[in-house]
Amino acid sequence: MSVVLEAIEAKKRGGELAEDVVREVVAGYTTGSVPDYQMSALLMAVFIRGMNYGETLALTRAMAESGEAYSFPDSVDKHSTGGVGDKISLISLPIVAACGAPVAKLSGRGLGTTGGTIDKLESIPGFSVDLPEGRFRRQVEEVGLAIIEAGDLAPADKAIYALRDTTGTVDSLPLIGSSIVSKKAATGAGHLLYDVKRGSGAFMKTDEEARELAGLLVRLSESLGIRASAVITGMDTPLGSAVGNALEVRESAGFLRGDPVPEDLAAEARLVASKLLELKGDKDPARSVERALSSGAAHEKLERFVRAQGAPPGALENLPTSGTTREVRAPRGGYVARFAALNVGRAALALGAGRQKKTDKIDPAAGVELLAKPGDRVQRGDPVARLHGDREAGRAEGLILQALDIRDEPPEPAPAILDDL
Repeated sequence: MSVVLEAIEAKKRGGELAEDVVREVVAGYTTGSVPDYQMSALLMAVFIRGMNYGETLALTRAMAESGEAYSFPDSVDKHSTGGVGDKISLISLPIVAACGAPVAKLSGRGLGTTGGTIDKLESIPGFSVDLPEGRFRRQVEEVGLAIIEAGDLAPADKAIYALRDTTGTVDSLPLIGSSIVSKKAATGAGHLLYDVKRGSGAFMKTDEEARELAGLLVRLSESLGIRASAVITGMDTPLGSAVGNALEVRESAGFLRGDPVPEDLAAEARLVASKLLELKGDKDPARSVERALSSGAAHEKLERFVRAQGAPPGALENLPTSGTTREVRAPRGGYVARFAALNVGRAALALGAGRQKKTDKIDPAAGVELLAKPGDRVQRGDPVARLHGDREAGRAEGLILQALDIRDEPPEPAPAILDDL
């Protein structure tokens, strides 16, 4: 009997897979000797029966070691499980780099309503996410911040995830945890913060689910020699005001320059930066963050990073803008109780800010600008959102109105930061 059949038989009966079995199956699927139909059967058995921690760690390690890997033991990195308007990397990483913590980040593109950091950065004129390894390393040393596309890291995870997506086995905690950590381990940063989103616009819908995933991500990372921590943040409402690639870069650069932004974005950006500095041993990380912001050092670091990766001087002031905008107006007066993240994300997607399939072309200027946030009082006819882009603008307006909940009484304020581990 082949090793993959042995694994299927063991797992469907609730048995435990030895590390060498996990490694052999992963290697076999990566090289093509294990066919899709057998791997699908094993994934479904795992989905139903689960995996203990030892099995999950073995799977994580096998996928992390399935291709090339980097090593930046002194660097910091962060990973978000994905949300609408989540531009925290664009803000927090220049802050920590300005505080002397080097950042080496390999990031991905967005799919669906979740925006990708690479897509956001590519909306900056001239910016390149494709640096040779030697130049990437030099930029981390000289500038203190470099972000490139992840490419072929952890190819086993890439292949297995594609199969999970088509076999209904995505939402399995051991498979989610091993997928995320295998890619981050291959990236090679020695200090890692996980931002686990919880809410209607996130994959994790409840506090319990988010805490369970956060705990697993930290434990797996620590087992692989990475110093890690996690925060759990809300994603019932989009983060900040901007949803869309150039719009989010503009909002991020504005915050670092000292412009006012919604409090949820400001609070989360400061927290994430502080937690990253804490991982590096900063004794007063909150003070370091404020110093980097008030002195202008964080904004200067962003500009230097952008120029180092190919953008001309002034690129952050010349981001693409849409030739077509339209305002969505409040259908009644009252207090904004909710602006549902999922439908706002779908509206941005309809306008061209994201992709349904990996081959879809993105409009970097497209997206949604929220003009009201939960707790704000509006009158009937007041503009509550501005749509940027003309692809499916009518559908996008309908989605924004579906997302908007206006009530007679002001809502209880919802915290942006739910927990930290």
